[in-house]
Amino acid sequence: MAREEDEWAGTDGPGRLDAREPEAARPFAPEQMVACEECLRANPPTRPSCLYCGATLPSTPDAAALRRPVLKKLEEWEHGFNVVTLARAAGALTSEAAEEAASLLRLDTGGLKEIVLSGRAMPVARAASADEAWLIVERLRALGLNTEVFPDEVLARGPLRVRALEFEEDALVCRPGPEAELSRVPWCEVVLFVKGRVVSRRVEVAERRRGFSGRSETVETRELASDEAVLDIYTAVGEEHPTSVGAAAGFRVMAGGFDYTCLGGDKRLLAAENFDTLFAALRARAPSAVCDEEYARLRPLLAEVWPSAERTESLGLRRERAGRYNTEAVTTVSNGGQFTRYARLRQMLVLRARAESL
Repeated sequence: MAREEDEWAGTDGPGRLDAREPEAARPFAPEQMVACEECLRANPPTRPSCLYCGATLPSTPDAAALRRPVLKKLEEWEHGFNVVTLARAAGALTSEAAEEAASLLRLDTGGLKEIVLSGRAMPVARAASADEAWLIVERLRALGLNTEVFPDEVLARGPLRVRALEFEEDALVCRPGPEAELSRVPWCEVVLFVKGRVVSRRVEVAERRRGFSGRSETVETRELASDEAVLDIYTAVGEEHPTSVGAAAGFRVMAGGFDYTCLGGDKRLLAAENFDTLFAALRARAPSAVCDEEYARLRPLLAEVWPSAERTESLGLRRERAGRYNTEAVTTVSNGGQFTRYARLRQMLVLRARAESL
């Protein structure tokens, strides 16, 4: 048994902790309360931001020791700060420290164990502010777990989707579209391939009001699901190279809607076969690049902090017949943003390791 697993032995089984437990119900003396400088209201010393107006609370020595992150759930479009535990810096946690860390992060103790022992850099929290993220880093460091902060500004930036590739002897040519400018990347600069699947679901619901009661009933539901292979290609070419359009954010190949002409005689009829052949061809031409195919295995653990994005939009009124209208709405669920964050995190760590080895 690994040393980490020895330290985890004896940990209680998974039990999700409520986000409001236990400090929300904990009483504090009046002198321990912290006054907000914006709205002048008293706040518990455990909070980094005001409960009423959201302003950052002033730091005092006594309050600093008691503060805990709020960790409210962020929407996909909100700019957050991701606290990531690195595989090489995971260290060992005692059972007591593991339970305290899980309570701090609002995670199952068993789930945190799997994240730490996964062998990969993994997110453990997504905070609303940099101050809250660094508070988590400090608290986890005191418990023996080393982490880093990566902002959504970097991780959520999706790569450039390409519709076709060309294989030259010394370079990979990426074609985003018929009218878009080409990107040419030397094979020696291709440093990472991240393979996975993007699963999406779209549900359209039509409702109609019943008489004068004001209640609505569902009259029709339509559902469409897709499961598509995806490959992200990242390079060592930075933004300081203006000739490599989009290279800094990488390139994305989706199995559907891609021109596999670059495979030549190896091209087959099915997109799934062509996608696997394309991946093999890229690996053969860039043998020094890191190949990550672990996303499918790690997806359940990533969902603890980076869940699939869900969005509901109104389609307005649609006329069914004269005098009768239905209200329609569509809900979409996709793990595309989750995959993007995972792939971009891997890119940053691979580039860091590459720079350290030089």
